[in-house]
Amino acid sequence: MSAFEAVDAEGPRFEDARGWLQVLHESERCVLKRSFSKAGVFRGLHAQMTPSPQTKVIRVVSGLILDAVADLREASRPLETRELSPADGWVRIAPHYAHGFLAIEDTLFEYMCDGRYDEASEQAFAIGDELAAMGYDSPILSAKDRAAPPLRATAA
Repeated sequence: MSAFEAVDAEGPRFEDARGWLQVLHESERCVLKRSFSKAGVFRGLHAQMTPSPQTKVIRVVSGLILDAVADLREASRPLETRELSPADGWVRIAPHYAHGFLAIEDTLFEYMCDGRYDEASEQAFAIGDELAAMGYDSPILSAKDRAAPPLRATAA
């Protein structure tokens, strides 16, 4: 048996009008995903809570995003944003942050999370008001993200 084992990097791919998401690798310890989002698409704001919190390591392969995080440890859940491009390389998002991004341009995005995806532990938060205040009106959202409670209204 060889120490080098080939892995199948052609996992499930989910497509809709916003673009697509492909699972490249998933195990009990980690998941690696790649997505393509059309300009104007917002993906997130999501976090996996206890018992399955995840640290994420993200990067923009091509395109430009407005990256957004909210610190869930703080009652006010402050939202921080910044633009990310391929020049920024890999960025680490700690597990106590909800994360999402707005594709400013058509964007290819990759991320690795420690631990398996656990839908039961995932929480979603809406930040449409915050995006509108920054000049990003009417982002394109998934049904799950449209139904998410506002970030501020869900503060502990």
